[in-house]
Amino acid sequence: MENNNIQTNVSYEFLEHSDAKDFFAPLDYALKNGVYIQQQSKPKGIFGFVRYNYPSLHQYYENFFDLYLSTEGQDSEQYYFIDFRKDENGRISRGNIPEINRKRLKEAHLIVGFLLVRICIIDPTSEYQQSIDTFVKRIFEDYDEYKTNLFRLFAKNNEDISIDADEKAIQQIIRSALSDFNDIGWVNLDKDSQVFEVMPSCKRLLTLYEEIIMNIEEIIKGNYDKTISPNI
Repeated sequence: MENNNIQTNVSYEFLEHSDAKDFFAPLDYALKNGVYIQQQSKPKGIFGFVRYNYPSLHQYYENFFDLYLSTEGQDSEQYYFIDFRKDENGRISRGNIPEINRKRLKEAHLIVGFLLVRICIIDPTSEYQQSIDTFVKRIFEDYDEYKTNLFRLFAKNNEDISIDADEKAIQQIIRSALSDFNDIGWVNLDKDSQVFEVMPSCKRLLTLYEEIIMNIEEIIKGNYDKTISPNI
């Protein structure tokens, strides 16, 4: 019996690629869990698979999951990710991804991300690779004059810490944020040495929040009235 509900004559070229069996499953899992794919991604070769098959992969995710496989950056700085769009009511539409896969960044972690971009990308004093302790020290040194305000900002955006948070509590938030960033590909963190390298995909934050990042001092001082909310 003919089943008229089955779509016929649809060919997604990436499925015919010689490496599809090795790369599509880990790629699909990663993208749906918010991971960014770039040259440094593992398994080795997965970035090339996406780059070569981008048109058909883009069509696949749009047709089957109402998602948008997007890309930003050029050459060695290029990266791929699932881009969540706003619906007609201004709400973020996450397509047909199950709720369990919809990991959202904590607002306090987003603030760490802003500081990471400002310190390591916009105003770097060293290479992208550095230890967590060095990064924490730089934050406290750069914003020493407003340290109390910084603590209050983190407390305001993290229900797990009190308004009188100290350096130790903030350090824990920063470490937790970097661990999350490692999971999605914004940094490459060596958990043994605690040294991390900022990845090209971290610039996605700059694309989305450039105005906020460039005014981070005003946010810390409390002179910036825009709401900080995850939109990743």
